[in-house]
Amino acid sequence: MTVAVDLYVRVCHGDPLVMAGLVALIGQEPGFHVQAGNVPDEGIVDVIVADHACALSLLASASALDRPGAAGGFRVPRVIVLTRRDKEGEVMQAIASGAHGYVRQDANPAELMDAIRHVARGGSPYLCKHTMTLLRHGRPGAGFTAREEDVLRFLVKGDCNKGIARKLNISANTVKAHVSRICEKLHVGSRVQVAVKATQRGLVRV
Repeated sequence: MTVAVDLYVRVCHGDPLVMAGLVALIGQEPGFHVQAGNVPDEGIVDVIVADHACALSLLASASALDRPGAAGGFRVPRVIVLTRRDKEGEVMQAIASGAHGYVRQDANPAELMDAIRHVARGGSPYLCKHTMTLLRHGRPGAGFTAREEDVLRFLVKGDCNKGIARKLNISANTVKAHVSRICEKLHVGSRVQVAVKATQRGLVRV
């Protein structure tokens, strides 16, 4: 017999009707305590289920919420993006921004509950079946030019700009420009973060 674990869920969605429906649906699950609206400054929130826009806004302010000495030791809740579509670029943007799950709005309700439990436990991001299929059959490097993919491959291996330049027979300044564009496309601020995110998402084969 499965024992219900208390989880505190908050729904943030730009469509009031969808938000009300999600609150009613999630609230039927044993052990799930659900509220609607923006995340409060205080209180217990384990998982946030949000549309794409709300999720990105919440994740953008996550570092401020997780600041040292925050009242009551407030910790940033884990965020699941719930959306009508799962374009590869939007999936990658959400995960790169720190989302912990990505579920289509037309998913089976049981899959949403599984996603909430998975995300609450921590670990790897949760991707719904449809999104997993999209990423599996899509082009992992979509959005990068052929030269950027070359630079990314050597960057992940740990090569410096001059080393990459020698191997690709281009200038170090050109490599630097490519690295800058790669950082922008992955929404990260350093070479180390590029290497980590690119490896996690299988964007390169090393």
